[in-house]
Amino acid sequence: MEQTNNHIDDLIGKYLAGEAVSEEIAFIESWINQNESNRKYFDHFKTIFQKSADVIEYQAYDTDAAWAKLRKSLKAQGKVIPLQPATSTNFFPLFWKIAASVILILGVGFFIYELNKPESVSATLVSSERQIVADTLPDGSNVVLNKQTKLAYSFDTKKRVHTVKLRGEAYFNIQHDSTKTFIVDIDGVMIRDIGTSFNVKAYPDSNTVEVVVESGEVMFFTDTDSGVYLRANGKGVYNKSTKTFTIDQPEENALSYKTRFFTFSNSDLETVTETLNEVYEKQIILSDKIKNCHITVSFNNESQDEIVAIIAETLGLTITESEGKFTLEGSGCDQ
Repeated sequence: MEQTNNHIDDLIGKYLAGEAVSEEIAFIESWINQNESNRKYFDHFKTIFQKSADVIEYQAYDTDAAWAKLRKSLKAQGKVIPLQPATSTNFFPLFWKIAASVILILGVGFFIYELNKPESVSATLVSSERQIVADTLPDGSNVVLNKQTKLAYSFDTKKRVHTVKLRGEAYFNIQHDSTKTFIVDIDGVMIRDIGTSFNVKAYPDSNTVEVVVESGEVMFFTDTDSGVYLRANGKGVYNKSTKTFTIDQPEENALSYKTRFFTFSNSDLETVTETLNEVYEKQIILSDKIKNCHITVSFNNESQDEIVAIIAETLGLTITESEGKFTLEGSGCDQ
């Protein structure tokens, strides 16, 4: 709970200081309106922030007026300040004045360059076709890509934002750094990391984007909707048609493509094979008679051949393998 409050405090601080980005502003404003307790907490934070700002006092000095006053005083006393010729005794002070001017000019030039240099200087592409791929992004974050997945990573050096464009399904274990922002972007639907391991399922032909948080917290949102705040063991779903966010319970096998651990409790065989087909290269085909057969079984990193054999043995089915596919057949099951 303390960690969550720290994140909220950081976001409120950035909001009040005018340093929050659009998605942070939307999230804080949505959080404030959730309940009266949040609003009172924000108002208390805002009062402290404003009072601390009032303590700082700035004094402005008019250098031109000071010089004019000094000249008037010297003139009244009849004093004259002569201009000394450049001799060997004052050569080095002159030299250092010139050097300081050069350094100042170079510094201004470097600042202008930094201000206008290209924002993104790195890009990385990772993709998987028929096999699951594990890789490490340039920032040190680990990713696991499910089949038929493409990932494009870039880093904005000016804004210090790490962005991943995703099509498909991927698991992220983020190397969190409070000075940077890590965002997964699926056509404008975004997941922002807050020290997290999480899975994103976002295939183009699906009507939903699903996020399952294994540890830590994420913000799941769009530019026009502050979305939902997800914590460990939470699941968020975005519906592309209705443009709405909902919170759900993660399925037992949500991360099975990464862990190779599957558990099925009285599950129908059609659901079992659909889950396995999302992970393994060879497809499992069922005859119509056995699709409604139910099975309770767990698999822990077994090969696909072993998994198919166990299912067939348990339900009394026959296996035919051809053209890279398994076909399971049988007389059906008593329900």
